[in-house]
Amino acid sequence: MAENKDDEKQLLELFEKDENSGKEVQKYISYMPSPFIAAALPARNVKGSVFIRKYNNITLKLSSGNKVPFGKYGRLLLTILTTHAVITKNTKPGEPVRIQYKSLNELMRELQLPNSRCNDIKAQLEYFSQSTFIYEEKVMKVTQSSLFRDFGDEIADLGDEVTATKHSTGVIPFLRGLQYIELEDRKGEKQNVAFDIILDDQFANFSREHSVPINYTTYKSISSAIGKDLYAWLVYRNNSLKEPLYIPREQLINQFMPVDDPENKDQMRTNWSYIKDQIKKIKAEYYQDLKVSFDEANLGITLYKSKPQIESDDTRYILVTSDL
Repeated sequence: MAENKDDEKQLLELFEKDENSGKEVQKYISYMPSPFIAAALPARNVKGSVFIRKYNNITLKLSSGNKVPFGKYGRLLLTILTTHAVITKNTKPGEPVRIQYKSLNELMRELQLPNSRCNDIKAQLEYFSQSTFIYEEKVMKVTQSSLFRDFGDEIADLGDEVTATKHSTGVIPFLRGLQYIELEDRKGEKQNVAFDIILDDQFANFSREHSVPINYTTYKSISSAIGKDLYAWLVYRNNSLKEPLYIPREQLINQFMPVDDPENKDQMRTNWSYIKDQIKKIKAEYYQDLKVSFDEANLGITLYKSKPQIESDDTRYILVTSDL
C-alpha cells in the first residue's frame, strides 16, 4: 500500500487504460535504435534478400541470406533485442550479449504476444540471425578550413571557409549466433526450447550509442507497422523540437510509404491518406498530448512541441525485460 499521496500517484502512473478492454495495464518501456526510427524496417515481406531505405542523410541497407526482417513482429523483436543490448552494459571487451529463453513461449511472454504468434516470431528471429545492415550517414557542416590543415598542404587552396561532410558507414550483423532445440512427438506436435541468442558486438555497441526509449505498451498496441513507425518517429522527433516544424506530405510519403514512381499521383494520394489517418489515430488513441495540425490545402503537417510521453529516467515505466 502506498505510504502517501505521492507514492500512490506514482503507483497509479505505472498503469494506463487499454483502449480495447478498458482495463488498466502495466506500462513498459523498451529501446529502439534511432536510425531505425528515421528509416524503418520494411512494412511487408519484400520477398527478397535486400532492402534499402533512405531518409535525409541516413541510408539503411538490409541484406540477408534468406529474407530481411519485416512487419509489426519484426519491429517488436527488434526493440526487444535492442533493449537487451542497452541494459547489458557490464560485458567485458569481446564478451557477447547472450539472451537465453527456456522456450519460445518465454520469449512470447516478454514480447507480450499470444502463443498463436510463435511461428511469426520464430521466423523473424531467423531472419535477424541471417541479416546485416549497412548504416550510412552524412553529416554536413560549414566550418573553417584551418581545422583541416594537418591533413595536407592542399587544404590551403580551398579558402578560409569550407563545407565539411563527414561520411560514416559500417556493416553490422544483428546476431552473432542463434541456437535452439526443436522437439517433435509421435503425433507431429512440435515445441521449441533452449533458445540461445547471441547479439553481435557491433550491434550491441550501436544500440547503446544510438537508441531511444519508447513506450512499449503503446508501441505494441498499434496494429499497423506504418502506425508503429509514425508513433515512434513522432515521439522521437518531439524530443528535439523547439519551435513549430512544417513537414511537406512528399517528405512524409518518401519516409514512411515511398512510391516507386512519384508520377503515380493516385498512389501518392492513397499513401498520403493512409499516413494522415494513422497520425489522427495516434493522436486520438495513443498520444493524446501530441500537438499536430494538418495543412488546409492538404500539403503537409505542422508539429508543435508536445508533452513528452517518456521523461528522462521516467519512473512511471518498467523495462519490458523486467518480468523475466
